[in-house]
Amino acid sequence: MDSGTLSDATVDAFVRERFIAVRIEKEHQPATFESLKITDFPSTILLRADKTEAARLPGYLGPQEFLEKLKAASGKN
Repeated sequence: MDSGTLSDATVDAFVRERFIAVRIEKEHQPATFESLKITDFPSTILLRADKTEAARLPGYLGPQEFLEKLKAASGKN
């Protein structure tokens, strides 16, 4: 995801404009990893301000598909 989807200029701009991106690595944050019940790698989880889950995007997604799913999940077009 880093070298493809997340480095795509359009995806990067959309994420920076609308989200606070946080990377969680199982080796370094096992409690957070477990509390989010992450089972797929990679996984993108959108959380609301109240920490409830808005959407879960499991697995690798190419830039266009990732952007479409982010827009749908966030209600932004």
